Amino acid sequence: MSNATSPEMLWPAVESIYRHEIRVLQRGDYLDWLSFFAQEFRYRMPVVRSTDARADMVAAQGELGYYDENRDTMELRVGKLASSNAWSEVPPSRLRYFVQILDLTVDNSEVVAVSNVLAFRARNESQENRYYGERTDRFIEVNGQLKIADRTVVLDQVRLAAENLNVFL
Repeated sequence: MSNATSPEMLWPAVESIYRHEIRVLQRGDYLDWLSFFAQEFRYRMPVVRSTDARADMVAAQGELGYYDENRDTMELRVGKLASSNAWSEVPPSRLRYFVQILDLTVDNSEVVAVSNVLAFRARNESQENRYYGERTDRFIEVNGQLKIADRTVVLDQVRLAAENLNVFL
């Protein structure tokens, strides 16, 4: 990526990546979903807590998180979901994702996208869960393609009502 590449020029490319990612996630094709990430990546969803100070609401790096994954641990997670051993996904969840890019910044080696994200998950006849919050993705260029090197999802919910967490945002 050159310094001449502006956020306006990359916005459609990032939107296209997100649309494709949503289709893959809604199909439950988690092994294919990993192709959106760089070889070395971090996927983090820290715990959010109720506090008096906004700065203290999100768990810091190294503190408790719902997810704090790299390629090795995420491959184990998605491998299990792709197998018949994922009893918490029998029958499979029905998922809908909505992503709205709020801001895109570019420097010569990376793109950072900040988005609102909403996911709806339905299982069986009576289980419904909503996840909403802000997502920050840091993209790097790998062989001419933008890949996610770092994703941090900060949910607006302090308490998750789901019986299990098999949703990637």
